[in-house]
Amino acid sequence: MRVLFLAAEGVPFVKVGGLGDIAGALPAALRAQGMDVRLVLPRYGTIDPLRWNLQQLRENFPVQMDWRLEQCQLWATADEHTWFIENQYFFGSRASIYGHGDDAQRFVLFCRAAIEACLLQNWMPDVIHAHDWHSAAAIRLAWHSSPRPALVFTIHNIAHQGMFDHNTWPLLGVYDAEGPLNLMAQGLYTADVITTVSPTYAAEIKRPEYGFGLDGLLRGRANRLVGILNGLDTSLFDPATDPHIAQNYSLDDISGKAVCKAALQREVGLPENPTAPLVAVVSRLDDQKGIDLIVQSLANIIGFSDAQLLVLGSGHAPYEEAFRAAASIRPDRVAAYIGFNAPLAQRIYAGADIFLMPSSFEPCGLSQMMAMRYGTIPVVRATGGLVDTVPDMAQPDGVGAVFAEYSVAGMLGGLDRALSAYRFPNDWQHFVHRAMRQDFSWITAASRYVDVYRWALTLR
Repeated sequence: MRVLFLAAEGVPFVKVGGLGDIAGALPAALRAQGMDVRLVLPRYGTIDPLRWNLQQLRENFPVQMDWRLEQCQLWATADEHTWFIENQYFFGSRASIYGHGDDAQRFVLFCRAAIEACLLQNWMPDVIHAHDWHSAAAIRLAWHSSPRPALVFTIHNIAHQGMFDHNTWPLLGVYDAEGPLNLMAQGLYTADVITTVSPTYAAEIKRPEYGFGLDGLLRGRANRLVGILNGLDTSLFDPATDPHIAQNYSLDDISGKAVCKAALQREVGLPENPTAPLVAVVSRLDDQKGIDLIVQSLANIIGFSDAQLLVLGSGHAPYEEAFRAAASIRPDRVAAYIGFNAPLAQRIYAGADIFLMPSSFEPCGLSQMMAMRYGTIPVVRATGGLVDTVPDMAQPDGVGAVFAEYSVAGMLGGLDRALSAYRFPNDWQHFVHRAMRQDFSWITAASRYVDVYRWALTLR
């Protein structure tokens, strides 16, 4: 089965968020199950052909964009598992991937060029699998083709929909529409099957408080909506082999985790104290991630006995400043690294005791999986994929502290439960072992997607 896999980002070539992790890992897992998958990405200026040993398959080919033609180039990795659409003006010359005034033109061009590239390469997909609004136009455009492939659209975060002025409709070949263009809605209307990244999130987005205006559409298409939990690249996030951490460790011998904790405390300037619970936050600093709750609770968190707090992330400027200020006032209890550093993030997963993730909503979430992979116990709110991945420590096979109410009191209650458990080392080690035994590989998810592709082929 041939699958055209469209995304705006994908590791190892380009990553802004979790979409990049998924678009990088899922195609490989699908190939392992016998699928012929082409991942297609824009060739941004940061993607160096020499570094990645890319070959140019098409020097120039025209792509129709409303009344004009745009020239694109097609590049590929040596194995042709990944294709890249190049246009110097729309992709190569931009310093950032998202947030441009002409993003509608950029990503519709990407989708049109990807479909055209299949024709030029005589590689016709059985399934087009598009991810988030950036590639939703491919679903709408292919909907009119005959014979057409099966169309699968995945929602990674329904809060980001690709809303544009009504003057952008002609990019899709529509000249009589009124009102703004919502690219995600176009993907949802025309897909044979809609997936999202966890079963709980699939249920939540059919409700007004989580659907961001598209809940009615999703209720109407509920019989085509499936939640499939994301996997994790377990070869990359593996404490037994991770080259970035102070000492490797595994389920058979977790003594290296204490070494990692001491090294992390030294690295970030916190007192080296093996008994002080080290609470970590690795996150985008915005309200979706529950950072407002953490900022409001800083005094309380510092007041939890000898607990230490370590924050890595960037985002909303007032939150960045709040963490900087806390670290300045209490450098013995708080460390803040504003920005992002992937190797440091992995050292945090390995060295921390508790991982705090109080999201207001969370489609799936990967950070809690990464933390558990390293034996770090998550404190999470009961929403989206956090519900599906973190069994509460009150259960017989529980791992983390799950709290329901999105409030300071709710979050502090969850954190207090985790810190109370930490005071009993033998019990805590059971939680650490259970966390590390969780299976987050892509094998199960890839099998579910293969089933979705087969189902979609019967619906087209």
